Amino acid sequence: MKCFDRMDTHSVFAAIIRDMKNEVSGLEAKELDGTNREEWIDYFLSKYEIEPVVLYPDSCELDFHEKDVQRYNSWSQFGLNEPQYITCDGIQAVCKVPFTGDDYLFQIHGMTCSPYFEHEPERIIKPNSEGIGYLVLTIEMTQGEASADGIKKTFEEIVNDFQKELAYVNKDVAQYNSSLQEHIEKALDKRIAQLEKLVSMRKELNLPLNRVKDAPMAIPVPLKKKRPAIRKPQKKDDGSYSYSIADADFGHINEIIENCGSMMEVTPQSFSLLGEEQLRDHMLSVLGTHYENVTGETFRKHGKTDINISLEDHVAYIAECKIWSGVKNLEKAIGQLFSYTTWRDTKVSIIVFNKTVQNYSVVLDGIGRTLEEIATEVHKHSSAQWECVIPHEDGRRMKIVLMVFDLYAG
Repeated sequence: MKCFDRMDTHSVFAAIIRDMKNEVSGLEAKELDGTNREEWIDYFLSKYEIEPVVLYPDSCELDFHEKDVQRYNSWSQFGLNEPQYITCDGIQAVCKVPFTGDDYLFQIHGMTCSPYFEHEPERIIKPNSEGIGYLVLTIEMTQGEASADGIKKTFEEIVNDFQKELAYVNKDVAQYNSSLQEHIEKALDKRIAQLEKLVSMRKELNLPLNRVKDAPMAIPVPLKKKRPAIRKPQKKDDGSYSYSIADADFGHINEIIENCGSMMEVTPQSFSLLGEEQLRDHMLSVLGTHYENVTGETFRKHGKTDINISLEDHVAYIAECKIWSGVKNLEKAIGQLFSYTTWRDTKVSIIVFNKTVQNYSVVLDGIGRTLEEIATEVHKHSSAQWECVIPHEDGRRMKIVLMVFDLYAG
């Protein structure tokens, strides 16, 4: 196989930089959300850094075996039915030179290079799991020409030529690696700015964040936790103010909870032994990466709420976590939410975990019937999620999103 005869390092490395920029520009907001800019830089550095090739001739392995070799027959030029080549008793010597680094560097040449590289290795063995590859060289000679010193000297000359050519390539590799971080930072900052601008435009147009394709939030990295938006206060009949969380934030919060619960359903055995408090804490930890002031078991009016998100002195969002134990307890949980809330137009969530009922459809049917009986509006978004409006005798209306997650593990 030929070496150092394909593209030059400048063209190859420029193509790698383009690939990196394309990957960065394709990052979605959900991938950047809640992550650290420096961690992304480290990731792309580890992926796109090039490891220079280093040969270790002092650790080479030498061997030889008998082989017929062809030699030019000088008498053939005079005719006389002489063959052009004759077969002689010979040997083939093999030298395996260990190396580390990216093996494709053997195929490209540096911006400075030899005008012609004549050596062709038998093969190049890719680095193994320990990072060691082998450059396999062979030479053939007649038994009359062969000697131990001659074999060693020939291989030393070939290896020296490889090292000289690799030095040219590795010089370009070092320049590429030294500039890589700057390229990554510029590409990453550009992508972050693009996502930030899209979010800003949607805010200015008053479009819900959860309509951004594949993007619960697009915020500059390092990401600052989002504060829930509160609608402009409206005066109530008694002259006091009533606050309400924005629909976009309400939708986004429930989307986070749904994604979290769906992941829990993938490995129910990991969560089926947890109690309400531990399951709630798991939800809290996920919401805490998106919103500030997320707390659990906060005392509120006539009781305490499982999850709430506050803004200044106002509770912007309330959720109740319940392990399924029947319809009566579900109705009780809804009543508890009314006792917690103080706003006229309240948006809350109920998160139900099924841990004990093998026939999951029984749980879903029971919840569906209950909501149809007590709610004025019921919309079923999926087999295990409802959105409904439940009125209270004092005139308050509670908008509830109820989600059920099946953690039954047998």
